[in-house]
Amino acid sequence: MRKLNAVIVCLSLMYGCQNSTITPSFDYASTNLGVYNSGLLNVGQLFVWDTKSNTLTRLDEVPFPAQPSSRTSPTTLVASNISSVSFTAALDAAVKASAAAAIRNNVSITVLNASREEYRSTISLVSNEINRKKSANEDIDNSWLLKRASAQNSGLLYVLVRGLVTSDKAELNAKNSKGGKLSITVPGGKGGSAEIDLSKETLASCTGTRSPCFLSFQVLRAFLNDKGNYDFEPVSGVNGKVISEMLKVM
Repeated sequence: MRKLNAVIVCLSLMYGCQNSTITPSFDYASTNLGVYNSGLLNVGQLFVWDTKSNTLTRLDEVPFPAQPSSRTSPTTLVASNISSVSFTAALDAAVKASAAAAIRNNVSITVLNASREEYRSTISLVSNEINRKKSANEDIDNSWLLKRASAQNSGLLYVLVRGLVTSDKAELNAKNSKGGKLSITVPGGKGGSAEIDLSKETLASCTGTRSPCFLSFQVLRAFLNDKGNYDFEPVSGVNGKVISEMLKVM
């Protein structure tokens, strides 16, 4: 694997000879380290997820402790298996699929001086904020859609930013390159060729001391407990790609 200032993926199609250059966007891309934090979200940021329309609505930030429950020692980490990458131009489906596969299989992000930061007792933190808002006479039932979300089969879940990978700097890298290019063949579709140029991606959201580069999430289901208060239970098995795609269009 070597660092590239510019990586160009050349796509050879079956017909014609039209050329184009495509610039990918890594906004909220999904990786093995979490979702790339292009929007500089903070831990404690809460969303309501309408699973019927598959959309997120941004709510408030739940106050989190100043220090995480756990923090790993700074080291170099590599974000691989990059998916949910967007492209600036409308693409033939076959070209888009092959370009996405080339990025997933050959491109990674190296994060320097990186640490994983996680927070525990997150449900208690959410409950404390609900109680605080109620004491301040805020209409939390409606502003957080809690009344609807706690009803049976509501289709509403909550998504909470519960952890980060912080880093001082991020760099794009590619393997299996020759002369700065990755050559792949796209079967079928319209003819021509395309260049996917990564040189304009600076990963600016991951620059500076302890920048919040990648996000981890917790999905929660609301319900009324035996005391008639709002409570939450974790929902497991949610793929980070699902959240990544919804953040892109929020």
